[in-house]
Amino acid sequence: MDNVNKLSWREKMERALAERTRRRILANAARVNWVSYHIPKTAGTSFRSALQTAFGQQAFFAVYEFSGANELSRGEPIWLPASTQVIHGHFRPHSRHKQLFPNGKRITWMRDPIKRAWSLLNHTLDVQNNDNVYQFIKTHFLDRGITDREELFKTMLNNKGTATFFNIYKRDYKTFNKKFFYFVGSTERYNEDLKRLEELMQKPLPTQQLNSSQNKQPAPELSDKERAYFSEEYRIYEKLIS
Repeated sequence: MDNVNKLSWREKMERALAERTRRRILANAARVNWVSYHIPKTAGTSFRSALQTAFGQQAFFAVYEFSGANELSRGEPIWLPASTQVIHGHFRPHSRHKQLFPNGKRITWMRDPIKRAWSLLNHTLDVQNNDNVYQFIKTHFLDRGITDREELFKTMLNNKGTATFFNIYKRDYKTFNKKFFYFVGSTERYNEDLKRLEELMQKPLPTQQLNSSQNKQPAPELSDKERAYFSEEYRIYEKLIS
């Protein structure tokens, strides 16, 4: 008798366990009501705290590097506690999120592209704990004597490598229209939009300002040529917040 296509007892058990785990993962994802995409330096830490307060720790799950952000960014399912109602973190939007979270309303916050890039630079220099971004800045600019922040910012606009973290809307949001999201807020009108989201969520969302940059200097004035670096960022930003 040909046993090539037959599973052993151990293989049958492993397959059954894997299928049971898959069903549990999908069932827990179906319980999620809110999927929050945290774009760096768009009040995400403040909003995370607001969500935790509104929904409680048991219903909130943070999705970052070691808890499934990479998998979600690829449109793959992740493990979630059965009590999860809202997820929030640094994962990219993906078209398969509609199927992964059939009851999840997708939300995000955006910020003026130049202000966001300037804030990201200052935050990275302040904390020096974003290994990839800080190491890139250190190697290409700081170690070459460019330490004045305004000069550094403008010099970085001439380096193609900065696009991976300065042009995040183009990288992650270019293929999505406003219909993909249930809510898109602007940090420039954070309190006003937070009130609007309160009504949609039917949950009180406290206003807080956390993880702000230590450097309060406003973004530098840029020439038309320098602003052109962000032209695609502004196109996507205005499309989604309008």
